[in-house]
Amino acid sequence: MKDLLQFEPIKIFIKTLGKDIEKYFGADKGALVYLKPDGVWYARGLYQWLKKKKRDITITSMEDGGDGLEEEKVRGRKVLIVINESFSGKAYKRSMEAMRAYRGQLKIKGIKFAAYRDRPGTADFAVDRYSTEAIWRTEEIDALDLKIMQMLAEDGRMSMSAIAQQTNLSAVAVKNRIDRLLKEKVFRIVGVLNIDQFYTMSAHIQIEADQQAIERLVERFQQHQAVYHLARKISGRYNLLVGSLVNNLDSIEEFVEQEVRKVPGIKQVDVYLGEPPLLPTTFSP
Repeated sequence: MKDLLQFEPIKIFIKTLGKDIEKYFGADKGALVYLKPDGVWYARGLYQWLKKKKRDITITSMEDGGDGLEEEKVRGRKVLIVINESFSGKAYKRSMEAMRAYRGQLKIKGIKFAAYRDRPGTADFAVDRYSTEAIWRTEEIDALDLKIMQMLAEDGRMSMSAIAQQTNLSAVAVKNRIDRLLKEKVFRIVGVLNIDQFYTMSAHIQIEADQQAIERLVERFQQHQAVYHLARKISGRYNLLVGSLVNNLDSIEEFVEQEVRKVPGIKQVDVYLGEPPLLPTTFSP
């Protein structure tokens, strides 16, 4: 096997996470389980590094739902699931649930999750957690503002005192910051619903229409609860893209017929169906 430790991304992965992963395995036997297809290189690089340290380590792979796992390679070991990028948290949830289902049967001693990039913040070990402080820092919004907004995004009912404890501010200072952010319309606090609890599918609709029809559709869809994506297209045949949440084929047919085709000026409509969107995961009631 080629020495993967010479590649810069793998060097960064191991330099950043290696010691913490070693600490997790401790004196126990370990197993690396990479999620197909993109977890392989970080898992194999980590495997090479741990073998050079004379660690008792195995490596195998599986689909995020648990299919394809070589059970004997994780039996009686601590498991580390490895992926390149955790985008929505779905792979984390599915793979952790699958591995937990094996835990008793295979006497697995521990289960953790590692990702190079961890967008939802679910991984136990990650090189890059999409720091909003690094991306969005401005003169008007500082790191504490961002931390407060992140906490309220997770729990809009969090008390001022609870936020104060985690930010080392007084409750009055927290309230002043929130009031300022709300007044400046930097963010807002609203109740949202989880898409997967209400919808089972999504429809991606491409529309070709004259300009007057497009404007009417935009005005209509901006107020439509089930529409989660709306964009004018500037290239190609179609000039409006719509993403809509649906529950079955009948509902999407009704949506297209009632909300789109009845508008004068529609020339062509194409519809593609998919699973509920990875992003966003919520919608407004």
